[in-house]
Amino acid sequence: MKFKMSEKSLFATLLRAPWWVSFLVMLSVALVAGALLPDAYKMAGALGGFPFLVIGVIAAWQQRNALSSERISELTDQARSLGWAEFSSLLEQGFRHQGFAVSRLKNDSADFKLEKNGRITLVSAKRWKAASVGGDNVRDLLHALESHEASSCSLLNLGQFSQAALDMAGQNPVHLMGSNHIAQLLNDGIKTQKN
Repeated sequence: MKFKMSEKSLFATLLRAPWWVSFLVMLSVALVAGALLPDAYKMAGALGGFPFLVIGVIAAWQQRNALSSERISELTDQARSLGWAEFSSLLEQGFRHQGFAVSRLKNDSADFKLEKNGRITLVSAKRWKAASVGGDNVRDLLHALESHEASSCSLLNLGQFSQAALDMAGQNPVHLMGSNHIAQLLNDGIKTQKN
C-alpha cells in the first residue's frame, strides 16, 4: 500500500517552503520547550523539534538544484519561441539527463515513451504553447496509456489547465507539468547539449 501525504499537511507545506523555514520551526520548538517546560522535560520537549530537522534536510536536498524564478522565466520565454523540432529535442535530452530511456512515438496523443526502473510513462508535449489544455487532451492521453500498457502519463503546457483537466488528472495517473517542470527539462536538456 502506497502512502500519500496530504498536500495540506504541515509537513507537505514545509517540504514546499524554503528549507530554512523548517529549521526555524525546529528552533522555535526547542526554545519554547526550554522556556516553558520543567527541567525534567526540557530535553524531551526539545526533541519534539526533531521531525522538523528531518523535513528541513529533505527540503534542502530537494531544493539544492532548484531553478531561480528569473531562470524559470527566461527558459519559459525560450520555450515559447522554439519550434517543435528544437523543443522536442531539448525535452528528449532533458528526460535522458534525468535518467529516462526515451523513445519518440508516432501517435496523436503521446509524443514520448519514457522508461525507468521498469516503469513506462507517456508524455504529451505538442500543446506546450496552448493557452489552455482541457479534459479532452487528458482523456486522449489516457487512451494512449492503456494501449501502450504504461503506468502513468504526463501532459506538458506553459498555459493553463482547465478545471476538467485538473479533475481528470486528479482521478487518474496523469501528471500535469507546467512552466516550472518544462523549464527544468529545458535546463537539463541544455546542460546535456553542452556536455
